[in-house]
Amino acid sequence: MSEKMNYALTIAGFDGSAGAGILADVKAMAHFGVYCEAVCTSLTEQNEDEFVSPGWVIWDRIEAQLETLFKKRTFKYVKIGLVEKAKVLKRIVEFVREKSPDAFIIWDPIASASAGFHFMRSADRSEFFPVMKQMDLVTPNLDEYGFLGLEQAAANGKFEFGKDCAVLLKGGHSTDTEALDTLWDKDGKQYKFSSPRLLGVGKHGTGCHLSSAILANLALGHSLPESCKIAKDYLNELLQSGEGRLAKDF
Repeated sequence: MSEKMNYALTIAGFDGSAGAGILADVKAMAHFGVYCEAVCTSLTEQNEDEFVSPGWVIWDRIEAQLETLFKKRTFKYVKIGLVEKAKVLKRIVEFVREKSPDAFIIWDPIASASAGFHFMRSADRSEFFPVMKQMDLVTPNLDEYGFLGLEQAAANGKFEFGKDCAVLLKGGHSTDTEALDTLWDKDGKQYKFSSPRLLGVGKHGTGCHLSSAILANLALGHSLPESCKIAKDYLNELLQSGEGRLAKDF
């Protein structure tokens, strides 16, 4: 007798090196036994060391991909990665909420490529907060946290950590001896996940792997704090795998 399949959906960019984007998402979720389907938001020109062009996919094509996949099944676990602007993110979230109102939505807000290319526009900054309130988890690193102005928005009452949306602030890019991630959960609690900083280790697409691992474990029935802890441990192993900047996650 075959086991029940656990499905998830990633809506993100295509990276030909398979180190980040939808290919990395599919690999990470497959690692945990979750079947990941994908919608492409950009056809990037890049490898693990160089970023050339984002190759944005227009909304009509994104919508067509979503329509086709949701005809077959209703996704309860959805990850959003690279998007061109706040307007596109809003349309994606509204589409998912209409088709699957109870879906758990994670957004990994990619502000720039590790090779230095910048994506999100400062003009869009204020537009992200109403959209984030329709999500379940946002996973910024320190740069993205600063770009979005999350701390200032919380101080000004525009955004409330946990209540409006759970937030996982990743500390992998800090200069501390420990890589400390902090989760503000929707239950009003704060959780911290720490691992030793691995000096000299710089893998491509770590944010994609982490958010996908979190989503996969949620699909398997783990709580959000449990999923974050499992994903953190998985990423720590990934950082020590393979040669160069591409991680070996299988």
